[in-house]
Amino acid sequence: MKKPALLSPVAIYLLGINSIIGSGIFLLSGKIYQEAGLMSLGAILLAGLSVSVIAFSYANMSKIYSKNGGAFVYVKETFGRFPGFVVGMVTWILGTVTLATEVSALLTALKMILPHFNGLLFGLGLILFLGLLSYFGSALIAGLDNLTSFVKIALVMIFIFSCVWIVKGSHFSAENLLTASSVKNSGLHGFLSAYGTVFFFFTGFSFLPVNAEKMKNPAKNLPKMLTLVMLTCLSVYLIIQAITIGVLGPSLVNTVVPAATAFSKIVGMIGIPLFVVGICLSILGVIVATTFNTPTILASLAQAHEDVPMFVAKTNRFGTPTWAIILSTLAAMALFLTGNYVFLSGLTVFMSFVQYLSTGLANLKKKFIWVGLGSSLFSLVLLTSFTLSVLVLGSGILLALVLIYFIVKLDDTAREAWLKTKENKAKGADVNTVKRL
Repeated sequence: MKKPALLSPVAIYLLGINSIIGSGIFLLSGKIYQEAGLMSLGAILLAGLSVSVIAFSYANMSKIYSKNGGAFVYVKETFGRFPGFVVGMVTWILGTVTLATEVSALLTALKMILPHFNGLLFGLGLILFLGLLSYFGSALIAGLDNLTSFVKIALVMIFIFSCVWIVKGSHFSAENLLTASSVKNSGLHGFLSAYGTVFFFFTGFSFLPVNAEKMKNPAKNLPKMLTLVMLTCLSVYLIIQAITIGVLGPSLVNTVVPAATAFSKIVGMIGIPLFVVGICLSILGVIVATTFNTPTILASLAQAHEDVPMFVAKTNRFGTPTWAIILSTLAAMALFLTGNYVFLSGLTVFMSFVQYLSTGLANLKKKFIWVGLGSSLFSLVLLTSFTLSVLVLGSGILLALVLIYFIVKLDDTAREAWLKTKENKAKGADVNTVKRL
């Protein structure tokens, strides 16, 4: 059987761009402006640099463990089975939270052109429909990923090159800002809140190390491409936020999709539905990709990585893990019901925080002192930005994982026997295939 082609450095770069640039900068630019005013630009810069340090800690570990898995592989190999289980399950939960968040983002964008749309039923129906679709192992994801990548790049380029000409310098003056009662401008607290929100813009970078084995020479190419991807995304976010502030000024905080409103200043009111449709297509691509990838994470944990019940990895006749799909779909639907887009984006950052901190500590354990220390400290700063509701739910999930570990912990002998049986079946299937040929 012909092996699939490995990702080149250019392909890694494009995958990183498509994984990171999502709904955040299009839907949350008003929120971070409300929290920090003009200092929202500083929050983007500091958060981008902080995440770059954290990304470097991932790249650093990928030089040692250049295989699929990302944070939970680094933690298990460094600290052992129990921490590996917790971080591995957090990786899966991050996928389900991301799915719920992006569905909520899609509905938030649609409300700008369909204000009376029943988002709750549509959101639950969409998650359920895509869960059923993933059961059949549809190849839809590849084509949709290419389409949404093109739409995303086109949106960014069109927005920047059309709206930069109508930026008003007065919107960057302190006098203009202070007379806007809608802007909180609440000092350090507001800045830290915006800083935490901006982390959501970058969380997709951790998708790259999870797929390390699909890359050419990951120990060399992954660190380089991660650095280039982070610098590109940071630059794009700063430019979009600056243009949005420059075009809308203090009214930015009152818009649902600020970029669409700014674009309408160029082409008229038709610009809002056109831009919103483009954003929705981009978000839909992330939703579909997450729907298909998240069950795979859980199934891989059951197969080899952690103490997940082995039946979760059992595949159907289409080659997809039935129970992993069911559990992922139900978890995403439950999380979707817990709150709105802003709440869910905060929960996404909390789950990412667990990965970031554990990877930073793994770097420290491996004697990479400075990068490990920087990654750990920047991760801990995030704790100051979470709302109480996010902290309570996030901490509750971690506590539940600790309890679950001791309930479902698998016997090593039973696991080895199961893996050996699975391997023998695979070999038998290969032999039968050769005989038929």
